[in-house]
Amino acid sequence: MDSSSSSSSVNIDDMDDLLDINLIIHIKSLISLLKQTLCSECNHLWDGSSPQVQDGRRQEINARLELGATLCGLGYNGIIKLLGALNLPPPTQQRKYSETQEFILNYVEKCQEQSMIAAVEEAIAETGSARELTLSGDGAWLTRGHTSVHGVSAMYSTTKHPKILDTTWSSKKCLTATQIHDELITPMNKVLFHIV
Repeated sequence: MDSSSSSSSVNIDDMDDLLDINLIIHIKSLISLLKQTLCSECNHLWDGSSPQVQDGRRQEINARLELGATLCGLGYNGIIKLLGALNLPPPTQQRKYSETQEFILNYVEKCQEQSMIAAVEEAIAETGSARELTLSGDGAWLTRGHTSVHGVSAMYSTTKHPKILDTTWSSKKCLTATQIHDELITPMNKVLFHIV
């Protein structure tokens, strides 16, 4: 059939363009389709959930999402925005998100401590078993003069291959800084109040 003979006919060259489309699928339809999918290894239907994290009650997909978001510098609101832009349902509630962050933080701190201990041992080995190391420190605060409550700092070895030996941070939400402030500043204010 010639494309010029009829106005209702479609040119074969245009047919590829008609099939080149983006299809938007509603998430519920996609999940119902996935629930009809058989696992190739165990030959069972997918139940619509992800496995739980070992030694925990959290779903693996949520822990992975939160760990990935943390590594990318996204907080809870950032995840909400990202998933909204991708037309995906929101993740766990804020309370559950915070609990999972604490769960992840325990492992991150343990790994961080082991890494810094190894860095100290490597620096000692590099200096010929001398246990007195020369250190260099650096920090950044939100305002000049180190008067901000927001800041980060780190200490480095000064060997040929420097290693980070320790890090710390502080913020308004830092409970340790708040506790130190309460222990040091509040009694001083009380003493001044009684003297005056």
